[in-house]
Amino acid sequence: MSSRRWLTKLTIPAIIGAALTTGTAIATADATDDAYLAKLKNLGFSWQSGADSDIIGMGHGICSDRLAGKTPDAIAADLHGQLSSKGYSFADITGMVSAAESVYCPG
Repeated sequence: MSSRRWLTKLTIPAIIGAALTTGTAIATADATDDAYLAKLKNLGFSWQSGADSDIIGMGHGICSDRLAGKTPDAIAADLHGQLSSKGYSFADITGMVSAAESVYCPG
């Protein structure tokens, strides 16, 4: 019985610590996502209401491509192919790539 109490005394703080750490990670992610969206808005980007998660996903995808070895210009060319019909220039897209790198990619 005493070993159960000892285990409980160890387990409860670990669970609470994990919950607090997870909450902090979510808050940090939200702040990072907000910073990315703000950078894009400052560059003149706009998107449909409710599409923030798509834009954030694109930012994370840019960073994943960079970590996989793609150059910023190659990423911009790929994205420009997808977004040029929406009126974005190659320069606009390179700004998006730069914003994602500065916010999401590890330094």
